[in-house]
Amino acid sequence: MAPPPKPRAPSENDRALIAPGWAELLQRLAAPPPAPADSQLAGESATRLRADARRELVALAAAYTGRYASAPARPFTDETPLVLSGHQPELFHPGVWFKNIALDALAKQAGAVGVHLLIDTDLCQAPGVRTPTGSLQEPRVEPAPLDARGPSAPYEQRPIHDADLFDSFGERVASLVAPLVRDPLALSRWPLAIEARRRGATLGQALSEYRHRIELGWGSQTLELPLSAACDGQAFRCLAAELLARPAQTRAAYNAALAEFRQRRRLRNAAQPLPDLAEADGLVETPLWVWSDDTPARRALFASLRDGRLRLTDRHGWSADGPADAASIAAWIAELRQRGVKLRSRALVTTLFARLLLADLFLHGIGGARYDEVTDRFAELLLGVRLPWHATLSATLRLPIEHGLPGPTELRGLRQKRRDLRFHGEWFLPEGSPAADAASQKADWIAQAKTPANAAQRHAGITEANSRMHAALRPLREETDEAIAAARHGVRARRVLDSREHSFCLFPEADLRRRLAALCP
Repeated sequence: MAPPPKPRAPSENDRALIAPGWAELLQRLAAPPPAPADSQLAGESATRLRADARRELVALAAAYTGRYASAPARPFTDETPLVLSGHQPELFHPGVWFKNIALDALAKQAGAVGVHLLIDTDLCQAPGVRTPTGSLQEPRVEPAPLDARGPSAPYEQRPIHDADLFDSFGERVASLVAPLVRDPLALSRWPLAIEARRRGATLGQALSEYRHRIELGWGSQTLELPLSAACDGQAFRCLAAELLARPAQTRAAYNAALAEFRQRRRLRNAAQPLPDLAEADGLVETPLWVWSDDTPARRALFASLRDGRLRLTDRHGWSADGPADAASIAAWIAELRQRGVKLRSRALVTTLFARLLLADLFLHGIGGARYDEVTDRFAELLLGVRLPWHATLSATLRLPIEHGLPGPTELRGLRQKRRDLRFHGEWFLPEGSPAADAASQKADWIAQAKTPANAAQRHAGITEANSRMHAALRPLREETDEAIAAARHGVRARRVLDSREHSFCLFPEADLRRRLAALCP
């Protein structure tokens, strides 16, 4: 079976990728697909666990959102469709933000509740925004740090180290981008992030609150919740316990799903899209992370079963021994959490958890949708279930900078012109040119049919004629070479100005709000 086509970001400005289409998304949400076939997870019915988990998620998200805003009062029952999206709490580009705008629009049109998961289990390394600055002709990109560097840690554990640097971010970014863009969101709305910091928010919480409060001001009714909070719930503990109770089978299913994906996609790199889970010294790597409040360094969690006991370790000094049956493991995970030990999902398990136990529809970006080809197969091999479907959304929105710079098409045209000057000079000779006879000579040779007897002489005659015309066209050649050099420079400048990766905080608010809304049918 041929693999599904890879989703790609739109190449044109102000265009969105919505797959499947918007009408189909609404049609499916009007009659949500049945939950995955019931199974036992840590001794509990997955159907009952899913119903409890959905209610808990919405309640937790309403409480979390209510810490900084009046949480929209959306009624939720077991029959209400639940639409989820998720991303790291970063100042991402508008193509990613489009998922949040679409989440709200879909939920409103389908009578659903929309929840955005803050993937705060991912690492925060060097927070900042690459900012275009300079002039239209000589643009460059400069980093604008959000905070002082610190030890690598998950967003969940990452405090703000330098309050002054964080508070000045909006003014610094606005100053950098001022030659190109006026009144960016980073300046006009950054006080929202400062308010969050003053209330004790972590870096990720402050950034996501800043973004979400802008959305709420635009009329959004979505809720937000850190993934870490969902991982502390009973549903995730039961799923994690199921993975840990049979580590060898979990590893085998995980690696087999990756192997099938690589074969379908003809990938030779064993680390794509994710590395296999390892096994060494009787320890099996699991698709979970572990860290603690005392040691917030994220480590892979390894497990082994011996003599009816389960050993967990990060292979860096931490280990714990506990029960081996799934139901008891779930309770033991809760005990570990009380002691400051945190078990968190890795990429595939994050969407396995969300789609198996929470969502009627999960909105992915392009990268996440690619991973979920593996997640679907992993769920089938390990749990024998088919997960509810997901959608892929992204968009391309470029900064509103009018520049008139040449693009790749113009550069290709000039390069073709230079080649034509070399091999088709007759197209460019002015009337009365001294090389007109060379053009006639070439035409005569071309008119003669090529034969073994005249091939060498014919080739030499055409080459000589081309050379004479090429020499006569020297001024035009030099002019074309100068135009090519200028076009190359313009393409490099345009690559900076027109990048779709620029953070949403660099855009003027009214412009970006209008353009994002226009992408939702």
